[in-house]
Amino acid sequence: MALHPNFPNSPYDPLIPEERWFPADETLRATAYDKLIPPLVANIRREVHAWRESGYAGASLAASFTEYQSLSSC
Repeated sequence: MALHPNFPNSPYDPLIPEERWFPADETLRATAYDKLIPPLVANIRREVHAWRESGYAGASLAASFTEYQSLSSC
């Protein structure tokens, strides 16, 4: 099991779906990803990434404040 070469070192960096943990050697990612990662997991990873990129569209003010607080305390 390997991490993508661009996997972030900081726990605060966003995780890009294509760079997430994968349960096999990195060389198999292109050919075996669909077989080793359930489709639901892959879809959730993509949708969460898109939601974060959109600035947490639809999140409540309290959720936005919580995100701000966690980022500002780093």
